[in-house]
Amino acid sequence: MSRDLHTDNVWLIADIGATNTRCALRLASSARPANLKRFANADFGSANEVLQKYLASIDSKPTYGALAIAAPIDGDDVRMINRDWSFNRLQLAGQLELERLEVINDFHAVAWSLPGIGGRDRTEIGKASAYRDGNRAVLGPGSGLGVAAWIAGGDGGLPMTGEGGHVTLPARNEQEAVIIARLRERYGHCSAERVLSGPGIIALHGAMHGEIKTSREITSSTVDPSCRATMQQFYHFLGSVAADLAMTTGAYGGLYIAGGIVPAHIEQIKASAFRERFTDKNRYADYMRAIPTYVITDPTPGLTGLAEFISRLAPATH
Repeated sequence: MSRDLHTDNVWLIADIGATNTRCALRLASSARPANLKRFANADFGSANEVLQKYLASIDSKPTYGALAIAAPIDGDDVRMINRDWSFNRLQLAGQLELERLEVINDFHAVAWSLPGIGGRDRTEIGKASAYRDGNRAVLGPGSGLGVAAWIAGGDGGLPMTGEGGHVTLPARNEQEAVIIARLRERYGHCSAERVLSGPGIIALHGAMHGEIKTSREITSSTVDPSCRATMQQFYHFLGSVAADLAMTTGAYGGLYIAGGIVPAHIEQIKASAFRERFTDKNRYADYMRAIPTYVITDPTPGLTGLAEFISRLAPATH
């Protein structure tokens, strides 16, 4: 028989990043996640452990589940890149006593949220020369660098996802070429994620100044000139990578920034040269000026996207 996924009472949804896991319930009666709780992954040994902890803390018994996880998804076996967690989707469904469990990449989920993000859920950086419908792209520096896009079109559009955080980091001038050369000497390939992430900020600071500080010290310092210089360079690199993503995806509807770093430092990116670097494309400067850039201020875009993803699912047949 066919089960109606969309009128069923309760879904377990979870956004599993490298550092934190956010769990909630998706109820048919509400578009917003309910019973939201956040867990530090360092306190748990596996995805199953943190999800079991959440289920034990609530009164409801979900029938289905959907997870957004910071890992490439290719089949039922899932292995995270920035945390030593792995699981099999079918086995995890059995452990959680769920009839059906869907697993998608975390920025695949964020992409599902993009069409509904507006108003108080975003803050514009700079001013665009036009505001249009169309494709939207998103990248998010956090424990890693997530990248995805929403491709507008028939049936409301669809998300596009991949591993865009691992594209090669571009140099726009000699100073950046020197920084990237130093990073290559240490790491080999210098991807965008090598700089545009929490660990990347530490690596960037070391390449620029030859000293090691924590990412919190670097991002939060307002008096240390070396930390300020690192963050200025971080936003230059972010502007370059964001611009290339927007051009590649034709993101007329906007370029969005998510992740754990930038939304926590909105005034910092506003004061930076991010927007100037984003639009600095020579003959395509007008093209870029017509693309707005936003920081997502919705604290749980992955969960919001999972709820939208669920609404598109076809019923299971038993």
